[in-house]
Amino acid sequence: MASEDVAGQVGSVEDADGAALEARMIRRQRARRGVLGGVVVLVVLALVTVVALVAGGKQLLPAGWGTSGDAPDSWTEVSEAGLTLAVPQGFERFEEMGVGWAVEPEQDEEFGEYSAVFVQPWPLSDESPMPETYGDAVEADVPGAASAEYAWTADGLGDLEGALDVELESGRTVRLMIILAGVPDPEEMFEQLVGTVQVDPSFDESTLAMPEDEQPVLDVVEDLPSGWETQEHQGLTFAVPEDWVEDDASAARGARWPAVSMNDAAGEFRLKVTVLSSTFDSDEDHSYMYVFERPPGADRAGAELTPDGGTLTAWLEVRKAGGRTYSINMRVPEGEDGERLVSTVAGSLEFTAEADDVPSYADLADAQPLIDDAPEIPEDWVVVEGSGFSLRVPPSWADPGATQEGQIMLNAPSDGGPDESVDATLMEPGVTGFDEIPVGGYRLEIPGADQATIRMGDYTEYGETDLFSAHAEIRLADGSHLMVGYDGGADPEFEERFWQILGSLEITTD
Repeated sequence: MASEDVAGQVGSVEDADGAALEARMIRRQRARRGVLGGVVVLVVLALVTVVALVAGGKQLLPAGWGTSGDAPDSWTEVSEAGLTLAVPQGFERFEEMGVGWAVEPEQDEEFGEYSAVFVQPWPLSDESPMPETYGDAVEADVPGAASAEYAWTADGLGDLEGALDVELESGRTVRLMIILAGVPDPEEMFEQLVGTVQVDPSFDESTLAMPEDEQPVLDVVEDLPSGWETQEHQGLTFAVPEDWVEDDASAARGARWPAVSMNDAAGEFRLKVTVLSSTFDSDEDHSYMYVFERPPGADRAGAELTPDGGTLTAWLEVRKAGGRTYSINMRVPEGEDGERLVSTVAGSLEFTAEADDVPSYADLADAQPLIDDAPEIPEDWVVVEGSGFSLRVPPSWADPGATQEGQIMLNAPSDGGPDESVDATLMEPGVTGFDEIPVGGYRLEIPGADQATIRMGDYTEYGETDLFSAHAEIRLADGSHLMVGYDGGADPEFEERFWQILGSLEITTD
């Protein structure tokens, strides 16, 4: 197994590389996220779905939160990753993808804990400059530090994202991420938070994240045990125990479907292999909780293992150099048996010639015939308008009360069947992480857009075999991106409804 015990390698920020944390946040729901200035905006969903907190009637800031002068007496001193700082009353500590403090953290099955205001220190394993979209870096006086500087950027809604880089006397750097949404004066609040930071003189620096070349190694099992069989999915071969079978939902998908899902005979443990975009992160370095021996021809191989209540959730990623990227999600028993399963799957990975087939935008299937084949939109469907775009939806669909200005978020009435919803958000120019070419995806010509790609998905890795999801990314002429997401049931009528809704999309920006 790994060189160190799994349970000791997850959870704490001292045991996880800072860059790996950023990469991990992307993977939580890559299809629905953008990156502001190169830094992932996910945990708080501050720039896309911050209003989800408002829907529950929650304040974005605790009562009495000030934004001027020194830190009030009510602020609490906290410490992590070699830094101490003060956080306002109402901040709560949480441990999701590291350690942080946030206003009213919410537990969500998909995203983990998140909040509208988020502060978390991340140790950097190597030189990592501030994102280019941040403003000019400003030197800061941080007691105990060799040097420090901060920079920030804000979106059109006034939400702010920034970072403070603190260089320790040893030369290591700790980055403090700060994301503020719904704050009356975010610039002043940002500087106020930065002003409370100092180096913790009692901190043992040896517990900081290890450099990438010293990352924990996931030992792989190269010789397949008796009773294992090799499978293949769109350019990647992998092995599973012979009693693992493809689930019915996966088997019913067409040949273009990007994922295959399998489970053991009892249906308790699962594996899902997904071929990812051919362009996402294609030229960027990646850090992982674990690294493992790369399959022949790979230029990337990493893993994350998270034990939780008797189940070990594993995520593996491999990329063929110059070709496709694949992710493998597993849910297996916690303990040695489960760890051995993960190590054996990791050791079985090999590429076929199909892994070299990197599609271009023109290679994607045209989605227009699917829109044309969908039922005609009923006359009673209503037009809903977002920021520079509009959609038509059934008249009974309602805004859950979580929509910020310019965003569409609508849910179908709950009738005991699968949940159904649509959301759409326009991301301003400068937000990166878009323009993927999804293997097995679709393209669509939309008046007013430069290009539009559509990716289909599901949630079979979580045992949810009766759900369907789809995501469209539309690039506009000014460099902004419109994201349209849909969740529904697995029956054909839901996919048809997605095509109806997408076919009704109109771009209204100049």
